Amino acid sequence: MVKRTKQCGICGKLDHGHQLAIQVGDVENEMVDEADLIDRDDEQQFLASADYLTNVGLPALISSFETATSEVLKGKQLKDFFNTTVLHDTILQILDSFLSMGSPHHWMGFLMPEHSKLYNSAATSSSDSTEPLPASKFEQLMLEARAVLSSSEFENILDMSLKTAVDLMMEDIGVLCGETNLKVGIPLAKLLPRLAHMSRILLEEPNRDRYIQIVQDMPEVEMFFTLLYASTPAS
Repeated sequence: MVKRTKQCGICGKLDHGHQLAIQVGDVENEMVDEADLIDRDDEQQFLASADYLTNVGLPALISSFETATSEVLKGKQLKDFFNTTVLHDTILQILDSFLSMGSPHHWMGFLMPEHSKLYNSAATSSSDSTEPLPASKFEQLMLEARAVLSSSEFENILDMSLKTAVDLMMEDIGVLCGETNLKVGIPLAKLLPRLAHMSRILLEEPNRDRYIQIVQDMPEVEMFFTLLYASTPAS
């Protein structure tokens, strides 16, 4: 088969304009292919981490809280009486025990996978090259989120939010058990079923959870996220 090329009608040579158009088209196609590849890599990384919280994070979080609770309640008996002060202090001790496990920011592992694991998984699935790949948009987003969560400013917000949540919990427990009964003291055997019942109520309608609403309306929380969004460059 004879390969035909477009020639100029005057000089009979290859039409340079047509040749340039072909070259530009080839470059554009390569750029589109590269953009598609980047988007596919980001999509693969997102899909790989989409179920992380449900399948990994929450089970690990529950297990860690159970460990912290068992440690704090060690030596306690079901017949022991818990009044308002004792119960409040016990809940704070469980939180402190949980937060003191592992590294200072170990709790981030319940929210998102470690960057190295995510990066290695994505790099292996998207390329056979042994050369390190540049960070994708998704990886950059994850790194930025991790930087925010590990900041001292967010640590202060987390501390205030947890204390506010504990105070709200004590109010709800007082309503559920009766303020007078809780002040006098309730045996742990009777208190635990009521706490379990309250936790189920909280999980039924998380979108209308008053704990979340009150925490997100805290002036300190609003200011933190206002400053965070204001410092975020436009994409």
